[in-house]
Amino acid sequence: MKRRIISLLLCLLLLCGFFCTEALASTDWPDELYLESDAGIVMDADTGIVLFGKNIHDTYAPASITKVLTALIVLERCSLDETVTFSYNAVHNVEANSTSAGYETGDRASVKDCLYALLLKSANESGNALAEHVAGSIEDFADLMNERARELGCEDSHFNNPSGLNDENHYVSAYDMALITRAAFENEIFSKIVATTYYKLPPSKNNPEGLGISPGNRMVKRNFPDQYRPDVIGGKTGYTSIALNTLVIGAQQGDTKLVTVVLHSRSTQYKDTKRLLDFGFSNFQSVRIADYDQTFSSIGDDLKIAGLPTSTDQVLSINPDSRIILPKTADISETTISLDYEVPLSAPEGTIGCVNYQLGERPVGQAYLTFKDSLPTLNETLPDELLEVNPASMAPAQDAESVPAADPGDTAGRMRSMPEEPAESGPAPQEADEKAASRSVRDLFSISIPFQSVIFKALIAVLALVLANYFILNTIKKNRAREEAALLERRRRRAERLREAGISEAEFDLMMQEKRQAAAYDKQKNRAGSGRAKK
Repeated sequence: MKRRIISLLLCLLLLCGFFCTEALASTDWPDELYLESDAGIVMDADTGIVLFGKNIHDTYAPASITKVLTALIVLERCSLDETVTFSYNAVHNVEANSTSAGYETGDRASVKDCLYALLLKSANESGNALAEHVAGSIEDFADLMNERARELGCEDSHFNNPSGLNDENHYVSAYDMALITRAAFENEIFSKIVATTYYKLPPSKNNPEGLGISPGNRMVKRNFPDQYRPDVIGGKTGYTSIALNTLVIGAQQGDTKLVTVVLHSRSTQYKDTKRLLDFGFSNFQSVRIADYDQTFSSIGDDLKIAGLPTSTDQVLSINPDSRIILPKTADISETTISLDYEVPLSAPEGTIGCVNYQLGERPVGQAYLTFKDSLPTLNETLPDELLEVNPASMAPAQDAESVPAADPGDTAGRMRSMPEEPAESGPAPQEADEKAASRSVRDLFSISIPFQSVIFKALIAVLALVLANYFILNTIKKNRAREEAALLERRRRRAERLREAGISEAEFDLMMQEKRQAAAYDKQKNRAGSGRAKK
């Protein structure tokens, strides 16, 4: 297994070294768009790349679009059939005349019904009740909101309540809100709820016949033809006197999925959202990497290193559905790639690196390199046949499956495909090297790598050292985290026992200090007595 890991990583490093060159073609990025709102953004949902933004890191009050994060946390932590009880605090800790689904103290509803009330009716008491159900209190739930926001990469925002009511310590940026909305739309239940145009809540104290609700978002409602768009999946509206109008939307056309955010709008939230969506869909296209770029997708299929196949039970994989976002005037052949071992917190478990794509200086997407099965162990030995490579016995390049040419009439035909040339069989080693050198580097590395033995050994040694450092540092980090967690747990238990005994930690520390001093005095006294006895 270690042989395959080293082989694959070696090829990836070499590929990145050859292909991280300056783009040769135009890297123009569309940027002509006017927004009336104070802040707005359109983001590609697959990659998180910002296509256009205005004041995207300035902070504003979000109003009820806060409930997108509230719903995301609830969906991640609860089952839909759990029962939520409405406390007095949940019902009455809201602003006067704020939106409500009519729940009263003592009412009980499922998590599912509370989420529909939260996202369609924008019921503030539902947000409070869900917060108490998940975290025990609104304050503790706010801590969860800030923690989850940080995990998503938010740096500008701070949340203080689950509904978005006016609070000087409750604010967001358009960029952070786009990250949150992007994550929410990855949840199928969230997407289903915000796409719903009518829902009947079960009976409650104030609504014994139940309550029919519909979303405030006009972009999913056909009876608002000026705002309705068939490409809109759903979204969430917001308004307070401080936040003004706010709106988040998710939409899709073909393979391209977009997220938009509008903040601090003076009744132009729908007009500006339409501008953002039209800009994104008209100027950009989402490209599935595996359809056009064989640089990495062929590594696990046909690659041979020193005559050793790597396709059997390969342990490294790259997500075949990974995408990048490009202007419609650009081609994937204009992008450059690099391999980065700084893995983000949001990366899947087992990720060892990121393949980053850029158009000029602008990032356009990435794909994760992961271990398919288990991680290798450091005590695995490297096979002799991999270390002892005889250049004279290296196998020639094998035939590789060619990639069909793109249809000239198809829009995607502009994207590059990489047909691979079949190699001639049985040439002398020197001839094979010369022919391989005459090929494109990309074709060469997707088939075989005939290196000289000394260079190959040196590269493997360096790569083995990198892998060893990676696993050692990872182990040290995990052990340190476990030790810190254990220490905190011991301190917590000690504090709890002291509270039960009616002793403060300061008093306990003083007692321990006196005990240590007394023990030291007794030890010194016994030593002195023993000395006199010997005399």
